Amino acid sequence: MMPRSACLLLLAAGAALAQPSPRTVTSTPVTPRVIVEATNPLGSAREDEVLSLDWGALRRRLPSLSASAVRVVEAASGREAPSQVLDLDVDGTPEALLVLAPFWPNETRRFAIEARAPDSAYAARVHARHDAERDDLAWESDRIAFRTYGKGLWRLEQDVISSGIDVWPKRTRALILERWYAAGHDAYHRDTGEGADFFSVGQTLGGGGTALWDGQRLVRAHNFAAYRILADGPIRTVFELTYEPVEAGGVRVQETKRFTMDAGQHLFRQESTFRAEGADSVTYAIGLVKRADVTGSFNSAGPWAWVSLWGPVAVSTGGNVGGHGDLGTAVMLERPRMRGLVDENRHVLALGRARSGVPVVHYVGAGWTASRDFADVADWWAFLNRQAQRLGAPIRVTLVNETARAGG
Repeated sequence: MMPRSACLLLLAAGAALAQPSPRTVTSTPVTPRVIVEATNPLGSAREDEVLSLDWGALRRRLPSLSASAVRVVEAASGREAPSQVLDLDVDGTPEALLVLAPFWPNETRRFAIEARAPDSAYAARVHARHDAERDDLAWESDRIAFRTYGKGLWRLEQDVISSGIDVWPKRTRALILERWYAAGHDAYHRDTGEGADFFSVGQTLGGGGTALWDGQRLVRAHNFAAYRILADGPIRTVFELTYEPVEAGGVRVQETKRFTMDAGQHLFRQESTFRAEGADSVTYAIGLVKRADVTGSFNSAGPWAWVSLWGPVAVSTGGNVGGHGDLGTAVMLERPRMRGLVDENRHVLALGRARSGVPVVHYVGAGWTASRDFADVADWWAFLNRQAQRLGAPIRVTLVNETARAGG
């Protein structure tokens, strides 16, 4: 028989073994984030809005943020919102974080900016490309495409001396520039189901080109001399064109343009900087080439005035058929900048005044009935009025606070 003392020792040892070990508590990692509040001040819906958030302000609140580690989610649902880091001067330090989102009338939405990579890449909805063979610069959204000409085109087509803007209407939401250029010059003038280059520019301003105005006539720059693509999607593309100087009214003037195209848009932002030698300011024109049977319209009731032409799509240069449906072209400028309208021989022109070296901003674009975005001219005019109101009442953005949430 085991001594009583030994039994007590075994019982004590067993009791010790039976006691549960201390529970290990694991902490759930937290993801720092900044909350952004965005409000639509208009009583109308906005389908595709690109919010531009100051990168420096975000970094001050969230120092771990980087160009490769940034994600935007809807604060309420946790769903990712498409975003893009913008570094236009390519110095390695972004200027802005872009966020793409829709808004209902007067809606306020909250987004969380996190210092982590997105879960997946966002599909591109804009694109810009330079075609080396033709020296074209072309750009598009998922709604419509445009192009303009470089000096190198003179090697192929000596009569194409133009700073005008070509319109490529399309009825697909897919991006088409790469495929259309690959198909060749003749092919993209014929509509095989996606649209085509129906528009004829020639030696005109086309659909929204700029020129100097000497009081009696247009003084147009020649084809662009240099280009820089500064950003290329997925939700915004930005590029810059430089033109050689021209002389108007005894003043030598050089123009640089910056183009910005956003996802879901029919209009692009065109920022012109005129540098005049020996003059404080210049008078310039932004215009639309006339086409057969078009109707011209003008509205300055909103914060942005607009000028538009609407009518049948013209058959493209060279006699290639297929220009069906109606096409609207338009230019917009801030109402105080508007100095008059001119019905010139080949164009309808809006006149403005620009200080030397100070950028002036316009919005330029087009819409096609075959795209099913516009039913008729009244629909197009209503769209332009909505865009004028939209430009005059941008989304209001506020950085609310810096918080942290559980999980990833």
